[in-house]
Amino acid sequence: MSEVKFTNPNDGEEIPVEDLIRITREFTRRITNQDRQRLAMDLRESGHQRSMQISAPLTLQQFFSGEIDLDNELARRYSNAALMSHVSFEPKLGAPARRQATALFNCQDDSVSMAVDTPVGEKAEATLEFTFTLFSTLSMSFALPQLVTADRLRWLELMRRENGIAFLWTRDRWEQPYLIFVIREYFARVYAYSPQGYEAAIRMTPDMVTSLVNWLEGLWFPGGHAKTAETDIPFRATQIKRTIELMRQPDDTPKPKAISEAPREPDEPANEEETDLSAGDLEW
Repeated sequence: MSEVKFTNPNDGEEIPVEDLIRITREFTRRITNQDRQRLAMDLRESGHQRSMQISAPLTLQQFFSGEIDLDNELARRYSNAALMSHVSFEPKLGAPARRQATALFNCQDDSVSMAVDTPVGEKAEATLEFTFTLFSTLSMSFALPQLVTADRLRWLELMRRENGIAFLWTRDRWEQPYLIFVIREYFARVYAYSPQGYEAAIRMTPDMVTSLVNWLEGLWFPGGHAKTAETDIPFRATQIKRTIELMRQPDDTPKPKAISEAPREPDEPANEEETDLSAGDLEW
């Protein structure tokens, strides 16, 4: 790979389009591999490493074994998913909620919507219900009960990236409804699955993703977490420069410790030996 130098933040615009596409694809592939490694470690910690080969949906088995590109596979199946472009909240942002809060996302002509409901209050459990509605006539609901703190923190963190795959599921994994979020710099795809066999999919604009994440963070963690300006900015020359620097790293660059990225429960002991995981560790 030829070296690319930047003298100012706007130099990224001078890179040939073909090089930008190739660099972005390689970077996306690297991020996806890191996501797969992280998810495999989560499955090991929750005791689903063995059952993945037996009871998990075939698509997940193929993803974790590296046989398919999950993003491409799901995008091909739901190529015309509706794009959610505006949102409303009940109660309105800043207003007190008594028992339940709802975020309603709609596409441009309101033919398709996605409602996210969650109970509120000091004694309310961290649960979510996603309801996808077509033409105000047919709805499918996916209820996620008992989302533990570690999983919620991890999901919020991953959803603030510009590229990556984030699973939102309970400790029952695929045995309960779950969602897959594929985040890209210009939009996100959302796929919902139920163990009963029905599925739903939509797309979201970047500002809709930000609205969803900020809304849930405010409900789950009222104290809030510090956000850097970089988490909400689009893919620009600074990100291109950072991508190129990452791609220059040799293939044998030490990988980040996936286990250290996961927030731990207070009573969960650390395991310094589990620092990396490959598809072979799942014993396919």
